[in-house]
Amino acid sequence: MTGIYEMAEKKIKIISLHKKVHDYCRDYRSYGEPDFTAETTQSDIDYERVRSARTDALEGLPQRVSSDSYLEELAVYRKIAEKMPDYDTFLFHGSAVAVDGQCYLFTAKSGTGKSTHTRLWRELLGDKAVMVNDDKPLIRADENEVVVFGTPYNGKHRLGTNISVPLKAVCIRRPYG
Repeated sequence: MTGIYEMAEKKIKIISLHKKVHDYCRDYRSYGEPDFTAETTQSDIDYERVRSARTDALEGLPQRVSSDSYLEELAVYRKIAEKMPDYDTFLFHGSAVAVDGQCYLFTAKSGTGKSTHTRLWRELLGDKAVMVNDDKPLIRADENEVVVFGTPYNGKHRLGTNISVPLKAVCIRRPYG
């Protein structure tokens, strides 16, 4: 399956084995000449399966059983994230919320409250707060500004918007101890 999607102002041709990848990216559908291609194979899916098992083991978690289509979603985004530095853009693990046209990005170890923090901002600020991405936004830095982009890879609750917003601040939660 093949489709063109735009993320961080770059058109990406995605060639996948499973339709679910394209369903996942549907809000980012685009047309025209791609800037680059992200193509996955069964070996990319197998790599994600091994990597997930290794991560679960290191964290003492029971091994997850993930479908090939889910693992392919991970493989596609890994390929996109590996290519984006060529365009001064990188993947960032965090929860990003925009208020008054400026982005506030919260980063910390998984499970420590990033999403809870941005949810509280949205509850407190109402319509003034817009969720940009709840897990893996893309960030582009150039000589003039730093911009945060929503992506389809926006967490288990699928909280995000296909927008770009200048970065105002980064909040880093450090572990206690």
